[in-house]
Amino acid sequence: MPEKLVEILRSGVLESVHRGDIVVVDREGKILNEIGDGDRICFWRSASKPLQTIAALETGIIEKFGLDLKEIALMSASHSGEAEHIKVLEGIIEKVGIRLEMLACGPHEPINKEAVKELVHSGKEPSKLHCNCSGKHIGLIAASKALGLPVEGYHREEHGIQKRIDEIISEFSGVETKNFIKGVDGCGIPVHAIPLKSMAAAYANICNPLFMGGKYSITQNYITSSMTMYPEMVAGQGRLDTKLMKTVGDRVVGKIGAEGVYCAGLLGKGIGIALKVTDGNARAVGPAIIEVLYQLKVIVKEELDKLKEFWNPDILNHIGEKVGEIKAVFKMKGV
Repeated sequence: MPEKLVEILRSGVLESVHRGDIVVVDREGKILNEIGDGDRICFWRSASKPLQTIAALETGIIEKFGLDLKEIALMSASHSGEAEHIKVLEGIIEKVGIRLEMLACGPHEPINKEAVKELVHSGKEPSKLHCNCSGKHIGLIAASKALGLPVEGYHREEHGIQKRIDEIISEFSGVETKNFIKGVDGCGIPVHAIPLKSMAAAYANICNPLFMGGKYSITQNYITSSMTMYPEMVAGQGRLDTKLMKTVGDRVVGKIGAEGVYCAGLLGKGIGIALKVTDGNARAVGPAIIEVLYQLKVIVKEELDKLKEFWNPDILNHIGEKVGEIKAVFKMKGV
């Protein structure tokens, strides 16, 4: 049974509960702390993007196309479709020499509400670049070109770049490829279902430069540096990933996934964290991951106050009055 993680209170009365599972592991995959079931299998969703980007970067696309850290950050992003995101994405497309129609992701409205208004006022429709996964797609197209593989079908499970992603995910998570459960993500790319503890292990290894004798250390550094130096590219204004890494990016690299998934790695510690909110409700993710980091003493009280809008958000009525709150209610063992 998943544990109670987050409560929704209205006027002090319990209105709703979000349950889930949390696991903390070290670089050897040893479970350091667990709430619920660390063996719970779920789809990794967009929290797996840094691993997919590692697979792309390992093909040499940084050197071949002259990519910078801001552009690399967008390849691991679930961006909000803000003007700066679109500008940087257009720059990558020009560097790589591809056409927008090559992207297999479909268009959707920007996540950022102001960006939606700007599109409406301009009379334009959302393009594939507004898809929050477009950076990942551009990165995989670039990787396919670098390998001399056809761009067509890069998003299909049988394509060579997807095989490389499988290998990277297997190495970092410790799950053999034969044990992967595969699905299709919202953007059309294959998505992996593995145990939460294996997701946490992957993030622990991303944050361990000595992983596999330093085999991927340069690429790992590109990933962690790009995400923590340019957190506004990883998500966007008013979003959890961006605010968390702006506040504690010297210690934490984190990435949200759909359906209540979050993964984080502790830089310089080789420790990984993974959580899954059972009902998939994103409103429980911020309180849960920030509470974990606070209880692990990664976040101090002053930083917690800066993150209050995600850790302990107020529930407001339609005229802006506080009528309730959302809060984490679990206790990590031994901390």
